[in-house]
Amino acid sequence: MGITQKEIAKNLGISFITVNRALNGTGYVSHELKTRIKEYAQSHDYVPHRASQVLVRNTKRTISVFSSTLPEYFWDDIGKGIESAALQIRPFNYEVVYHRIPEMDSKTYLRILKEDIGNGVDAVALVNQRKYDMQAVFSLLQDAQIPFVTFNTDAPESGRLCYIGTDYAAGGRLSADFIGRALQLAEKREVLVIQCNEQETSVSDTPDINKQRLEGFESLLSSRYPEITIHKAYINTKLQPGYKDDQILEVLKQYYKKVEAIYLIPAFNMDFLNALQALPFQNVITVLHDTDSSAIMHLQTRMLSAVVYQSPILQGYYTVMALEQILESKEKNPIPNMEIVHTLVLAENSDLIQKQNALRLIM
Repeated sequence: MGITQKEIAKNLGISFITVNRALNGTGYVSHELKTRIKEYAQSHDYVPHRASQVLVRNTKRTISVFSSTLPEYFWDDIGKGIESAALQIRPFNYEVVYHRIPEMDSKTYLRILKEDIGNGVDAVALVNQRKYDMQAVFSLLQDAQIPFVTFNTDAPESGRLCYIGTDYAAGGRLSADFIGRALQLAEKREVLVIQCNEQETSVSDTPDINKQRLEGFESLLSSRYPEITIHKAYINTKLQPGYKDDQILEVLKQYYKKVEAIYLIPAFNMDFLNALQALPFQNVITVLHDTDSSAIMHLQTRMLSAVVYQSPILQGYYTVMALEQILESKEKNPIPNMEIVHTLVLAENSDLIQKQNALRLIM
């Protein structure tokens, strides 16, 4: 256990109030004495008491988190992680607000961010998304000198202090390795990859996570399982509320009984699962990204073989905790990135993933 302020005062032969002022920056102490106290405290493992720190600053701190709205199941899970962290830091006088901005609506995004800045927001977290004018968003934060982090999709040149998220190419490689292993004994070894053309829905030149997944998938499959043939089919489905079409169904009809595995890259899980039900594929390996209740159910029915899971609850949780760490440090310096490792969810461990998520919500 570290030394206390009272013990520092006694050992250095100075008053407690002088030690308190030096360590909390709440009153005048000469530079020489302050340096002596801080060096002694550091060398004897002094750890500030959180409750006393809050009393000293006596101000509320506000954190704002921004994302898009779709797919709903993914951002719902992000929200659960955010709420879990918010509850944990609320006793230390923190308020956390989560804004989910409609796709392609940069005007609303910038308006809400300006309002938050005007209201004195202390730190911001955001996703570097292609559907918004992210350069304008970053410029607002930079001009206001608001510390911010990115999560889910990074923007390393933006001035962010930390990134919390996954390596999307690694998710593609994990999918490729699972499919490659599953097809090793198959008579035919052909896989269909369903990808989405997002050019019409891109506003910013930001990372294309689906492209990264495809690149990771192709690189591993070609190097480790060169005997497997890859067929790529592109759809133009727009990710919009209530929007439905049959593009995935038509693609699956075209490849029905022609492939032994199907890999869905973009977030059209429900359309994909509905199409699989309409065309009862048998003995076909199926893989997609991220879980919702339907995906979990179809892992159990074996219509889905595997889900590549990037732990959105953990992303939301660690995003808020990273900002709290930054705000509690006086220098507001960058902190190490937090990479969320992908998990391969199968029927056999899907219950475990659900139980782990339930536990994370009460952390």
